[in-house]
Amino acid sequence: MIKLSVHTIMTVILAIAGSASAAVAAPVSGLPADLAPITLHDGTNVLALPPEVLPKDQPDIPAETKISVFRAWRDNGNAWGYHVFLVTAVTPDGRQSVIGADPLPESRDSSLRDHLTDTPHTGDDALAALSFATARIDNTPTLLLIEAVRSPVGAVPTPAPATLHIYRLVASDGIPGWTPLYFRSISNIPLKGLFVNAGTALSSATGLAAGP
Repeated sequence: MIKLSVHTIMTVILAIAGSASAAVAAPVSGLPADLAPITLHDGTNVLALPPEVLPKDQPDIPAETKISVFRAWRDNGNAWGYHVFLVTAVTPDGRQSVIGADPLPESRDSSLRDHLTDTPHTGDDALAALSFATARIDNTPTLLLIEAVRSPVGAVPTPAPATLHIYRLVASDGIPGWTPLYFRSISNIPLKGLFVNAGTALSSATGLAAGP
């Protein structure tokens, strides 16, 4: 009987998962047209967006408002550090208004998210990754938030199914507690195959690189 070390077994598992991830076509069906990535750096990012991206039916967000994303690393002293993303609408007079996002479907908290986080873990076995992108929906330019979330049953590095969650920037529809602009959930797409890295799941499904 051949005995294999834990390291050898995990190497084999990761190799199999890598093959499964590579088998996923990019892009998957159901994605908005003309996806284009938005690259972020640590600190404040003022996004260069077409004017049509900003919803027109929100009196609290005047014309020439800019969209800004602040990104920072939250060190946790262990493998569970993560990035924090704060998205704001910056009006011409300098006022900054938080742009929230609908909760993830699997979240126990149904309230709007005031900020976003990823879950990189060690980096090679990320549980959640996100990216911002521009696209066209009904021939209208729009700003998207795209998150990939992996759901392992066992240990974090275990190959697991992943789901793509897509959100579109829209004006508030009057829900109490929601921000004037927010990312509304428009699609949840289960991905084919198993993944050991949510960033790989996101990039193979959309062609976008997970940030950072």
